[in-house]
Amino acid sequence: MVRQLWPLLLFCGLVPLYAQDALSALKAAAGGMYSSFTANFTYTSSGGAVNSGKIYYQYPNKLHVRTSNGGVIATNGTHLWIYNPASAICARQDVGGSSGGIIGLLSGYEGQIRGNSYVFRKPGAYYEEVVVTVSNGMIASVRLRHEDETSVYSFSGIQLDAGIKGSLFTFKPPANAQLVENPLNR
Repeated sequence: MVRQLWPLLLFCGLVPLYAQDALSALKAAAGGMYSSFTANFTYTSSGGAVNSGKIYYQYPNKLHVRTSNGGVIATNGTHLWIYNPASAICARQDVGGSSGGIIGLLSGYEGQIRGNSYVFRKPGAYYEEVVVTVSNGMIASVRLRHEDETSVYSFSGIQLDAGIKGSLFTFKPPANAQLVENPLNR
C-alpha cells in the first residue's frame, strides 16, 4: 500500500500534491500498515467538548474504541456498533467488509505537506479540511474542520502488535440496551 515517496518534496515546506501522492506520503511517514496497535486518545472540539479513551486496531477492518464515559464504537469488518450508555441505545450497522478509516475519508481530497503535517482540503465535503500530524512513524493527531467547528483527536501511549483478542471487535451491548438495526439505511 505504501507508494514511493518524492523525498525532495517533503523538505520543501508546503507542497501541493494530488490526493493519492499526499496519501502515499502520509502512509510512508506513518510507517505503513500494522497488524495491530493500541493507543490512548483525547478528543477536543472548539465547541468545548472533551473526551478520552482507548483505541484498539487489528488489520484489516477491525476497530474498538472505548470512551471514558463508557461509550463504544466497534467494528469487526462486517458490522459497526455504536453504543451510548447515557441513552442505553446501541446502533448496529451492516458495513459489509468495507474499510474507511482516515485513508478512506481522504479519498478525493487535495493534499499538501507542511513539515510533519499532511493537510487535505475538499471544498463542499463535510470535513472541508483534515490535518494529519505524524510523529515517530505514527499518527499523533487528526484535526477535522466542519464549518466553524474543529475537532482534534490526539494519540499517545501507542503499542504496536499488541496481541489483541479478536472477540473485542464483536461488540455485545448490555442486556438493557435498545438495539437499533441499520439506522443509516433509513
